[in-house]
Amino acid sequence: MAKHRSHSIEFIRQVAQKFISGETLEGLAKHHDVSPNLIRI
Repeated sequence: MAKHRSHSIEFIRQVAQKFISGETLEGLAKHHDVSPNLIRI
């Protein structure tokens, strides 16, 4: 069974801020090794 990764609030805020400033979902997902759906949520 796969374990779910837990990300810190600070990490989530950083990724969200980059997305709001115009970076693409795909680029952020690839750079931070997370699913684009996780960023979208």
